[in-house]
Amino acid sequence: MTRLRGRTAVVTGAAAGLGAAITARFLAEGAHVVACDIRDDIASRVADLHGPDASVTAVRCDVTRTEGAESALEAALAIHGRVDVLVNNAGRFGGSTLLDTTDEEWDFHLALNLTSQFVMCRTFVGAMVDQDEITGVRGRVVNMASQLGITAPPAALGYAVAKAGVIQLTRQLAVDYARWGIVVNAIAPGRIITGDHPGERAYLDEGTVDAATEFSLSRTPFPRLGRPEDVAGAALYLASDDSTFVSGSVLSVDGGWTAY
Repeated sequence: MTRLRGRTAVVTGAAAGLGAAITARFLAEGAHVVACDIRDDIASRVADLHGPDASVTAVRCDVTRTEGAESALEAALAIHGRVDVLVNNAGRFGGSTLLDTTDEEWDFHLALNLTSQFVMCRTFVGAMVDQDEITGVRGRVVNMASQLGITAPPAALGYAVAKAGVIQLTRQLAVDYARWGIVVNAIAPGRIITGDHPGERAYLDEGTVDAATEFSLSRTPFPRLGRPEDVAGAALYLASDDSTFVSGSVLSVDGGWTAY
């Protein structure tokens, strides 16, 4: 349980859902985590998380803006002196069909689900390339894509296009910065039940299946839907020395959805 001992990781969207699960798993593996979120209560949400010889620092920032990314980097460097892992998890699902998509909705999804990852990567990779190597690597980036960036879901245009962009961003950075020892990969989760939505809470608490959950179950060959811990385990693998020669890859964590 110490695969990240002594490493520093920055996790965005860390206040809830996948980000909270990744933060908890990294801490359990000995990492120092800088937990970033735009929510005002990010500090209280991570205050009780602990790990062996690990620490968590909360930073409230808007990762869609360069100044937000820079504040996260400054906090990490001030405390730990380097950043070994960046997990770009901040994002939000949603969307509609082409003719129903407003300019504001389109801009929202591109900003939160794609531009945020570009801004964070530009800021943090810029610092990573000047770091000393550890086991042959100067830094690792884990971008959160989605199975909906690989397949074409109905009525989720802005989100799906943004997540497809995350996949290409990941591949491009992996190619461009491999010679500097930067490892860049993406995770493409399927339907992950976090309990954030009423239908998910009913499914978790009572086993009640709404239409959206029934559709997801019908498309997932594995006999259950995903859990945040499933994605946290994938993030741990991509953040650890076990994946040093894996770069430019998209790891599907979807119970077989995209293989079906």
